[in-house]
Amino acid sequence: MTEDYKPKFSFEISEELKARANNLLSTYGLRKSVMTPILEDLLDLIEQYGQVVVGVILDGKLKPRDIIPIMKKAERKGEA
Repeated sequence: MTEDYKPKFSFEISEELKARANNLLSTYGLRKSVMTPILEDLLDLIEQYGQVVVGVILDGKLKPRDIIPIMKKAERKGEA
C-alpha cells in the first residue's frame, strides 16, 4: 500500500437516501465524522454480543435506535 492510500467503506444506497444525505450531511467531512462512530459502535456491539445484533437489525422490526438503548441497559445490568 502506498502512503496516499485511504481505506473506504462503501455500499449501494437508493437515490432518495443519497439525496437526503447530500442535503443533511453536506459539509465536507461531516459524513465521515458522523458515520465513523456509528460504524465503530455497531462493530463493538457485534464483537460483544455476536451476530444476534445483525439479526435483530436485519429483522426490520426494530430500528437501531430502539436496539442500542436496550443493549446498553443489558450491559449495565450485566456489569452489576
